[in-house]
Amino acid sequence: MNSQLENHILEIQTYGFTVIPGGNKDSVALLSLIKKIYEDSKVENKSLHRERSSDGMVYNLQNRDIQFINLLMNADVQAVLKYFLNDEFYQVQEPELPNFILNYYNARSTGSFLDLHIDSLVPAPGDLTWAMQVAFVLEDMTEENGCTVVVPGSHKSGKFTDRSLQKRFPLVAKAGDIAIWDSRLWHGTLDNLSGKSRWVLIATFTRWWVKQTMDMTKRLPEEIYSGMTDAEKLMLGFCSIPPSDEFGSIHTKKSYAELKDRVADYNT
Repeated sequence: MNSQLENHILEIQTYGFTVIPGGNKDSVALLSLIKKIYEDSKVENKSLHRERSSDGMVYNLQNRDIQFINLLMNADVQAVLKYFLNDEFYQVQEPELPNFILNYYNARSTGSFLDLHIDSLVPAPGDLTWAMQVAFVLEDMTEENGCTVVVPGSHKSGKFTDRSLQKRFPLVAKAGDIAIWDSRLWHGTLDNLSGKSRWVLIATFTRWWVKQTMDMTKRLPEEIYSGMTDAEKLMLGFCSIPPSDEFGSIHTKKSYAELKDRVADYNT
């Protein structure tokens, strides 16, 4: 691992977040794609997202285009996630391969203020985490257009957020940057006062044993599945589908070699 990646890991350990400058070379093309998808499904998405109606939202990016899945295989992102989320006792897969999974994958354009929260669902002190967020910045994030705000070091507090806290660090970033944070980190957004969009792709990753927020393995379109690599299939949870019963298997975690049998068992 190179020294730059080591620095990013140290920043996450210390502050709970890091930014990889210019880590995504496809931000322009992906911005164009997400804007088209949003316009095509705007009415549908707004009806689903009533509690945050001022935000632009596109859900389940893994079902939209294989480019969104390919993006997640970014080498720097994979190296950081592997450091924090890999299970060294997975055993059925080679230890050098990643075994964490994608839990949730949306695009968001901030509209209104979002108060401090954690996405780990429960807080916990210490060095170990079970969930991380990766934000692929498609448009510059500034204080004016509702950038993410964080409370550095709060990921190790072992506490739920203190929403009376006024001191919040603005996570300013450029289009093409990649922000990664521990999901225990207290974070939110500012109001978007710019009158313009502020699109970012947000992927939540977890250890393999955490239940996915969406049933990705069952709803993924066949044309996308057929174009994916084994590593991408593992990342979407196809190697950790719970068995139908004890006659199919008594193990949840599987290797690449068992992938086809695992999917067949799940679909029966």
